[in-house]
Amino acid sequence: LFYVRPAESVSCTSLPMKPNVIAYGDSLVAGYGAPAGQDFVSVLSASSGIPIRNLGRAGETTTGGLARVTDAIDEKPDIVILLLGGNDALQRMSTETTERNLSELIRAFTKEGSEVILVGVMGGFPSDPYAAMFKRLADSEDVVLVPNILSGLIGNEALMSDAIHPNADGYAKIASRIQPLLEKACAVHAGKE
Repeated sequence: LFYVRPAESVSCTSLPMKPNVIAYGDSLVAGYGAPAGQDFVSVLSASSGIPIRNLGRAGETTTGGLARVTDAIDEKPDIVILLLGGNDALQRMSTETTERNLSELIRAFTKEGSEVILVGVMGGFPSDPYAAMFKRLADSEDVVLVPNILSGLIGNEALMSDAIHPNADGYAKIASRIQPLLEKACAVHAGKE
């Protein structure tokens, strides 16, 4: 008889071989609105104990993300934190186009063996057509979802640097919402080794 340690006990910091993690997306990934080192990627990297490569680009749409996905795949990520869609909504791209592009992005990463953490954003106010789309994507592509990452932040001046970008405190909240899923992805990664 041998003992198999339950996956829940695996954390990112406990792994002897750290997974290769990238954060892929727009200005929210790039950390617009926060001082250097206080974006959510930096905070998440410090709190999880693993390096995370920041591949955020301000103004990026899902179409732009799809156009540069090969460069991200070349990084050979084990885990991808994918956060795109906000600029699609701002540019009034159709929800269908956004969903199709995100689906293609997820498939491009998962085909290479990456675990994807899909991070949702709002697609409108007061009604949000993106909420159902992100849930559908997570279900159909079998990836984990952090729904509407800016929930409770938008409209809270203490957490925002402008109308759509968090400040350092807001990015810390984003990091804390993603970290549990990153820990689970590390456990999955450990199971593949």
